[in-house]
This record gives sequence, C-alpha cells and structure tokens, in this order.
Amino acid sequence: MARVAFAGMRLLTVCGLLALILLSACRQTTVTSTDPYIWLESPVTSPRVSAWLTQQMAATRNWRRQQTHYQTTREQLHAAWDHPKWQVVDIKNDQVFFYYNPGLADHYSLYQQPYADFIGDRARSGETPGASARLLIGAEVFVDGTRPGDIAISPDGGWLAYQINHISAVGATDRRWYVQSLTSSSPAPISAGVSHEGWYLPAEHLIWADSDDKLFFTVSVPTTGDGNGAWQARVYSYQPGAAQPELVHIEIAGRPIEQLHLVDDGAGPGPDDDSPGYALLAAVAAVPEAASSRSLLFGWRVLQLDKSAPGNLASARWLSFARDYRDDIDRAQYVGVVRGRHAFLARAGRGTGAIILADGQQSQTLVAETDAPLLSARVLGRTLVLEYLVHGSSTLRMVDLDGRPVQAAGVPDLPAPIRIDAMRALDEHRLLLTFSGILTPPRSELLDIRNTTRIVLSQDEPGIKPADFEARLLKVVSDKGISVPVWLAGPQSSLDDKTENLLLEVYGGFGVPMETAFSISRLTWMANGGAYAVAGPRGGGDYGKRWHDDGSGEQRYNSIADVLAVVHCLRDKWLTDGGNLAISGRSHGGLLAAEAVHRAPEKFSALVTEAAVFDLARLHALGGAQFWREEYQGSVSSPYQRLLTGDQNPAVHSPSRHPPSRHPPTLLITRAVDPVVAPAHSFKYAQAVQNLTRDQDAPATLLYIAPGQGHDADGTVNALIDDYALRWSFLNSRFRKQLPSE
Repeated sequence: MARVAFAGMRLLTVCGLLALILLSACRQTTVTSTDPYIWLESPVTSPRVSAWLTQQMAATRNWRRQQTHYQTTREQLHAAWDHPKWQVVDIKNDQVFFYYNPGLADHYSLYQQPYADFIGDRARSGETPGASARLLIGAEVFVDGTRPGDIAISPDGGWLAYQINHISAVGATDRRWYVQSLTSSSPAPISAGVSHEGWYLPAEHLIWADSDDKLFFTVSVPTTGDGNGAWQARVYSYQPGAAQPELVHIEIAGRPIEQLHLVDDGAGPGPDDDSPGYALLAAVAAVPEAASSRSLLFGWRVLQLDKSAPGNLASARWLSFARDYRDDIDRAQYVGVVRGRHAFLARAGRGTGAIILADGQQSQTLVAETDAPLLSARVLGRTLVLEYLVHGSSTLRMVDLDGRPVQAAGVPDLPAPIRIDAMRALDEHRLLLTFSGILTPPRSELLDIRNTTRIVLSQDEPGIKPADFEARLLKVVSDKGISVPVWLAGPQSSLDDKTENLLLEVYGGFGVPMETAFSISRLTWMANGGAYAVAGPRGGGDYGKRWHDDGSGEQRYNSIADVLAVVHCLRDKWLTDGGNLAISGRSHGGLLAAEAVHRAPEKFSALVTEAAVFDLARLHALGGAQFWREEYQGSVSSPYQRLLTGDQNPAVHSPSRHPPSRHPPTLLITRAVDPVVAPAHSFKYAQAVQNLTRDQDAPATLLYIAPGQGHDADGTVNALIDDYALRWSFLNSRFRKQLPSE
C-alpha cells in the first residue's frame, strides 16, 4: 500500500504520540493550600476568564509593539521560509508523485510527472514543477478547519485516494477518504465509505489491491440505532465506479480493526495451487473469546480471500505470537512476508524492537533487540532494511532474510543527525527515502541496493545555508554515571570557542525520542548567532523501554537530574562568562523544562513553553485518558503546585516548603482549544508566576494564545512566523547581551 503522511514543514517538536493523553484517576499531588487560580479552569467563554485572557493578550501585544527588533526578526523568518519545498512520496508505473510548495503556501500541492522529466527538471534546478507535471491536489482543497492526511496510490498509478481531516470547534478530528481517477480528463472525487441504516460511515483504514483497481477499507458500524452501544468493525471491497462496496468481513462487536494490510499469504486457497494466496491482514484490538491456550496471543487475523473472486472471504485465522511479545503485539508494525511467514516489528523486554516471524502455530525472532531502538523496517527483495535510532539520529542497517548482516557497501551513509520521515520499497532493489535533520533540509533519495547508487530526487535549499553551521554529539554524564545524548548545533566558530546565547530544547517523556528533524525557524535562530541544543534525558525513547521507565512515574526525578546535568555541562563548556541559556519544551517537554527551572532558576535566562502540562494535581479535572496515568503515576513533582506551596520532591532538592524566590522571564504559548493538554495549565501557571514576581524588578511573564485548534500547531504560515518571531524576540530581549537584529 502506498500510504504516507501528507507532507508539511516539520517545525515543532514531534509529539504526535501524545495524541490521546489525559487522566481518569491519577494519584494527586498533595496540596497544602487552596488553589487560588482554580477559576481559570472555567471555559474561556466565561466572563471572568474571558476578561482575564483579554488583559493577558493585550499585555503581550503591547510588549511586542515595544520591541524594535520584532519586525526585523519577523522579516528574517519570512525570507528564510520563502523558498521552494519538495518531497517525493511515491513512484508508480514510471510516474513520480511529489509534494510542492512555492514557499509561503499554507499547504503543499500534490503533483504527478513522468520520472525522466522530473529528473531532468531537478537537474536544471527548476524552482517550479515542469511543464509535464500534472496538479492532482491543489492547496486550495484545504479550506479553513481542514488538514491534509494520508494518501494511497493504486499499484498501476491510475487511482489516487487521499484523506482530509476536518477539525471541529472543540479540536476533534473527523477523517474522510476520497478517491479520484488519474486517467480521466475530468476526475471527480468519490467519498470512500458506506451507508448503513441512516448512518454514513467513512472509511477508516484503506488499502489498494496489487493487481487491479479494487481497494479494501474498514468502517465502524454502530450496533444500536443511537450509536451508544458497541461498535462493530467491517471490511469492504470497492471497485471505483461500482454502485456499492461489497461486504467482505464482519468482526465481533467490540473488536476494532487498528491496521489493514494486503499480503501474499503462503496458506494459499488450496493444496493444488502453490501460488501465493490473496489475503488481508488485520490488527484486531481484542483477544478472541474462543481462545483457550494461554501460550498464544491473538491480535492479528489473516482474512483469506477467494483467488477466483477477490473480495470474497474464503477463511479467517489468527496468527500466533510468543509470550515475550504479548504486551506490544497490538501496536506491532507489519513489515512484510519473509520466507513465507509474516514479519512484524514488535517490542519485548528491552523495548527497543525486534523483527519476529509469525504464522498460525508459532513465532520466531529473526532480528533480536539491541541497545538501539528499531523504528521501522522494509522488505526489499532478499534484503531487510532496518532503521535504528542511534543517539537521536536515524541509521540504516541491512540483513538478509535469515537475519544475517549484509555488507555495508549497500547501506547509505546518511548525514547525522537526521530523522527518516518515510521509507518505501518500490521494488526488489529500490528504496525511496525521505529525511531531514537539524542541519539537513528535507531531502528525497532513491537508493538502489543492487548497484549501490543513490539519486537525490529533491533537496530543499533555503536561503540560509546549513553548510555554515555544524552539529556535534555530546555525551553528558548525569547521576550514577548515566550518559545523556545531546546534539549541539550552531556557527562553527561558537562551537570551537564559546557562545553568548544558547537555547536548550527538551521533551523526555512518553518514550518519545529527542527531535532532530529540520526546522527553518531554528536555523534562523542559529543564523543570528545563537547556538541550539536538544537533549534526550531519561523518560524519552532514545534507548528503549528502560530509558523511558527510569524517567517516568516515581522515577521522574531522574529526568530532571539529566536535564540539570546537561545545563551544567552547556554552561560550563559552551557559554562565555555572562552568557545566556534559555530552556524550551513542548507539551510534556514544557513540564520538564519548568521543573528544571524550579530546581536551579539562577541557571536560566528564560523559559519558553508550548501547550505545556503544569498542574499534575488537577489532571483528573482538566481532562484525559489512560496514557497520563501510566506516565505520571506516583509522581510528586508539579511545577504549578510548587509555585504555590514550595518544593514537593525533597528527594530531588532541599525539603523547603516555600515557593521559589525567583523565576526567569517566561513565555507561555498555548491555544484556546486543545483536547490533549487543557490551556488552563498555561493560564494558571502564568498567573502564578506573575503573582510571584509582581514585587520584583523582573520582566513580565507573557501568555500568547496561538491561532488554531488542537494540540499541534495548526495556523497559517504567517501565524507560525508570528509565533517564532515572538519567541526569538522574547529571548533576544531577555538576554543580557542581545543577538544582532540584522
């Protein structure tokens, strides 16, 4: 299946894994006094909160007007952003499918072009798609309140399925698939879904058949008329142009299908036919009631289709997995068929990822877990291509189908640090890679392992040249000799000597690795003389399950200790006397950054957070789900509560029960509607800091309500430029030695 995320500029820390996070029963932090700002948890439309927000936003606007360098900073960001952007997403039937943005468009457009013409145009460094390029989806398709989603191109390149995500007023997302012909002169998109007893049920997971224009998709069907009962997953086949989709499979109610793949199944349709069977592989999120053996875990079903009439179900069976992988098999990634068995990327005890083979009787480990997390894998002919995360950077390794390492000559030497956005097997020897890094603008490459050639298909070239900067990997020693990875980037002169201004970014939670992808905004920061660092403390996902567990729940003090060790190293080795260090974090990263600030406020010149969690004592009231409980269970550290009552984790620092005596200048960014982290976290923290510093000769704490709805950035390009112009201006004004304004 050709499914990739509709590419956009990766500007902010990836935290998509926080997408369903909020608590129903987290142990509350002890509160020794009444919460004076609990009223800020009321809806933003309530009179008191609305008036307070109006006052806060006016203060931020007034402050911004007084910054003489704000407009210059904004113009720099605008110029840096304004360059052509490309990304190749697939090659089918000698046709290249690629995204293009002329520079400042809010969304990318999708084009199709013959391969030879595309290569020729890129060789001539054309800044726009060539004459033979055909526009498939223009940016104008995505009106206010919508975002691009996945795409899926049929094997012959004749049909395109694309997804549009509609964002509601409360931040919820409604995803819809559309199908259109690529051979018709006037294609009209068709909505993918079914009508059922007065309901229109949109397609959820979608896959094209290998040999024709038929596609398969899943829907969820309500079992009661009001939709309040259990929902039932169904699989349909659909021939574009046909009157109605055909029902293929009905799953037991309460068992949602989480993934759908088209596979060659070695079971075949019968003993007299030795050719591969035609099957669907579905990840089902519940154990079947009929399962009696405690030695087997059922989570994946092979839906065998009738070869003579694809679309008709011939049989269904469950795959078997060893006990070691039971806890993760519902989240396993399907890799492909290896030696007649289905291969998966799943996690066992170490939590870093292994390749296992499974059939109806047993499972077998093909590639064992290592210290480095295994992020993705693809079958490429007789080779298995593996993407590992090594100190925050994607690295490729190859093994044969018996799990033995392949000679390094066929493995591309990728620049570090980078993160791979997409990896697609085009045939038995060609691999399409898309990646970017802190100093590597988005790039698409075609790798041929047969002759070890690499063709750069597209490479963004911003006006700020990344070659003028350098990135270095640091290993910072924390408590008990733990080595924390840090990538430090900036002008080579400042890294060789010392820098005046440094921005540290942290996340360190939910098993998410540190973010090393490209950001034109960060590059602009460095172009103005600032250095940039990103750390991977415990609690994140840089070294597997143990690394995460050692920094979550009751062990969260380890994550804070790691950040403080990084801060000490950066200040000691990379900052000049009197130099400035700011810390920034998004979502959980904002929580961690604030906790580090509370432990050592004198170390920081500024704090910047976005959509941050601050009040752990009120998670149950501010909305949430199971994921919060797993991450914060037993944690007794809460930045907001500490502002009110003092240090609440004596194991980390002194047992003082008094509020901190000082707090660095702070910029809090949030959105009025965020279904993941309630904006009240930032509202309450802003008011608490302002109250703490009201009698001090200290800069005001600013609250910025960014445009958009949801947990991720969802504004226009101009809104994002405004956002970063405010950030960099804020840091500039707070640093004792300011960055140059031109």
